[in-house]
Amino acid sequence: MKKRTILIFIAIQFISVFILNAPSTSAIIRDTTISAVAEKDTYVNSYNPASNFGGQDYALSGFYFTGDILESYFYFNFSDKPIDFSKAEISIDLWSVSMTMNVSICLIEENWDEYSMTWMNKPAKESEITSLLITQSDIYTFDVTDYIAGRNNLSICVYIKIENYVDDYFYITSREGFYSEEDAPQLIWTYPEDVIITVTNPTSTSNWQELYTYPIQWSTIGTIEKVKIELYKDATFIEEITYLWGYTDNDGEYDFYVSSMEDYYGTNYRIKITDYDDSSVYGYSDYFSINIKSGTITVTSPGSSSSWEAGTMHYINWVTTGNIEYVDIEIYKGTTLKYYIHDVYNFGSKLWTIDGDIEAGTDWRIKIINADDSSQYDWSDYFEIYKQPTISGYTYYVIISLIFIFAALIIRKRKSQNFTLQ
Repeated sequence: MKKRTILIFIAIQFISVFILNAPSTSAIIRDTTISAVAEKDTYVNSYNPASNFGGQDYALSGFYFTGDILESYFYFNFSDKPIDFSKAEISIDLWSVSMTMNVSICLIEENWDEYSMTWMNKPAKESEITSLLITQSDIYTFDVTDYIAGRNNLSICVYIKIENYVDDYFYITSREGFYSEEDAPQLIWTYPEDVIITVTNPTSTSNWQELYTYPIQWSTIGTIEKVKIELYKDATFIEEITYLWGYTDNDGEYDFYVSSMEDYYGTNYRIKITDYDDSSVYGYSDYFSINIKSGTITVTSPGSSSSWEAGTMHYINWVTTGNIEYVDIEIYKGTTLKYYIHDVYNFGSKLWTIDGDIEAGTDWRIKIINADDSSQYDWSDYFEIYKQPTISGYTYYVIISLIFIFAALIIRKRKSQNFTLQ
């Protein structure tokens, strides 16, 4: 049984150390994407070989029922290319798809202009990048990583080969016609990114009081759109601060109202901020205080010249700064605590009735402590407590007897004087 108790004690100590030394941030390296909308796009139509369709809200690919051909062209520059990208993809939004079609994507090497290209001056098709078997309207994505090296841009043609002829065509959302960014024709870069959340406020010196509003502040590295904010006491979850929507925008600041309706009190609170879309990325604030009354204390009486008599009453006086609400008073003789007065309201004065049988001495001292924070205190000077001399029973009777004898002698002398005058 004793061995089991020791093991439990060691386990508790280990868990306590782990909690107190838990990392303040959990940073990871994760794949992140950045996208760039096509810089140019258009389509050509063999039915209108001299017409230009640049600036339209859509492009067309496939075949008219007359057999005329529709081809779409897109141009992407690499101005947003990350240095350490791991993958490059192009996504296009295809719609009004009414049947299964085999769509080809080929490379374009020649330069072309969106507002002057026609069927008659369209650039030549180069190597095929890939083909897509489309069955419904959707956003389709294909990999172009192998075509990035040695280039500053990439141009493609989306079309259906003659051997894959269908009596139909489809629409592609253009750079001028998209409603949300995911619908736009875009080049998507994937790259590894450090993602870190650092909580900068509250700090270890923060002491928040009820009925006040305080800013929670943080900084981030990496792509984080929304965050969730929570309050902990040590390792215990207290509440979600962003409870209304479950998150707030990652703008670096959020106001927190310390309500008097909650039982906030302690020096071991922490704020946790988490990436709303990835719970493995989070940051903790320093431990901070809520509703701890804080300030400085200076004992003004007794002083070094004070000499208080046993059995009398005297005021212990002090002054404070800050918002200290209650103090504890300890009275020492030398280094020994003799008296303790708990939770004295901070009026700056306390009447002390000194015991009649208290031990006399010049090494008495008073310590006044913030009841909410024992690290905030002050000592009085050493002062004296004394007692009046006492008279023993035997000495008392001797003195009384001498008084009677002395009084009798005086009376006798006066009677003798009166007799002589007569």
